[in-house]
Amino acid sequence: MSFWESSLEYDLFESMRRHLARVLAVEGREEIEAERAALYVMQGLREVPKLLNALASSNTPDGETRDILDLVLVNAASLERARTLLLGLDDQVAD
Repeated sequence: MSFWESSLEYDLFESMRRHLARVLAVEGREEIEAERAALYVMQGLREVPKLLNALASSNTPDGETRDILDLVLVNAASLERARTLLLGLDDQVAD
């Protein structure tokens, strides 16, 4: 991946993160909470397109596909943090 491709990818994910943070803020979330949740979501999803491309391609070596899958699974913890934050699961555990 070239510098320009990685820069465009970063810009795209950053734009999506800001959009999601705006949606959550409009929903009534405090700005810092909306920003944090949006960051967690984007961290959790970042490698998913790479995995889908690897699975769709017959040219991707199995080892590379497995490495990408490992990244997706590691980043799934960020989605769990977003789920906990957005669905208020911390409050339920405390009750």
